[in-house]
Amino acid sequence: MLTSQLLGGGTQLKENVKIWQEHQNNPLLPLGEKGEWDEVYATWASVLQLNSREWRMYYSGKDKTMHIRIGLALSKDGINWAKYKNNPILDVSPPGNWDSLYVYCPVVWKEGASWKMMFTGCDALDSSHYQVGLAQSSDGINWTKYKNNPVFNDLNPTSKNKFGQYETEGWGLMNDKTGYYLFYNTVTRKPRQVSIAHSTDLISWTPVSKNPVLLRKGFSWQLGYMKYCAWPFRQGKYFYCLASVSNAEYTKSKIGLWRIEGPLNSIRKVEFLGYVLERSAEWCTKELDTPYTIKDIESKRIHCYYSGRSSSGNWTEGLAFTDMEE
Repeated sequence: MLTSQLLGGGTQLKENVKIWQEHQNNPLLPLGEKGEWDEVYATWASVLQLNSREWRMYYSGKDKTMHIRIGLALSKDGINWAKYKNNPILDVSPPGNWDSLYVYCPVVWKEGASWKMMFTGCDALDSSHYQVGLAQSSDGINWTKYKNNPVFNDLNPTSKNKFGQYETEGWGLMNDKTGYYLFYNTVTRKPRQVSIAHSTDLISWTPVSKNPVLLRKGFSWQLGYMKYCAWPFRQGKYFYCLASVSNAEYTKSKIGLWRIEGPLNSIRKVEFLGYVLERSAEWCTKELDTPYTIKDIESKRIHCYYSGRSSSGNWTEGLAFTDMEE
């Protein structure tokens, strides 16, 4: 099941939690060499720990032709990573298909012997709607896209982009006994806000009634105007989520923490607890994005993987730690 534990950190948080420690050697993944599929971006990743010495990172890579594809990196400790030699493992589709330009933001998990992946696709840069697809695998390396993709696109009028087309980008995913919950947002339509959709089969999705759950705050030039790329987790009786926060021009950017009261299909209250990650180095000086959490099964330490955009526009992947408080 896609569940995590409560994270804490940063300053001025409302909870008694510890400050996150950013890894000193961020970013974790280097950009690819000239001409390679990930020479512009190596970022927007989800991570699995299969056992104490086997970690997998599924990440998004962009090349000079503007295509974004999904690749794999391997690790023995969740810190030092080596790219899989046969990347990318999920490619864009032929021209004319809904995901012929981008396949990115992979969220990967295992259910028994089966591997699942939710991802976002787009068929033309900022001119057609972004939508969410599904892929499956028997080994986590060789993937087959669901034949009736895309499986989800929010048809609320507030999700239309400037071309009048609906757009939906997925990221956070959680499942429990009531089904799957996908946290999603727009891409080019501003302000970006976080909503939730529910499914029992990963194919038919219905937005929940309390959408959006993370709303805009303030004016377009203020931090808090946009919220996107949320990652949910659970601790005790509450749900929590991390999300990117920025102004409309992405000149301000942090990652915030929220507590959600009530089940995800019937939310009673959403409370902002504070900012837990800020821009701190050249690799992430411009923007932070796509937080993802996992707990090391041996050390019990929380790993938070997140993406950073440099002043030159390159996206790469970083890591921060926090000790879990029971």
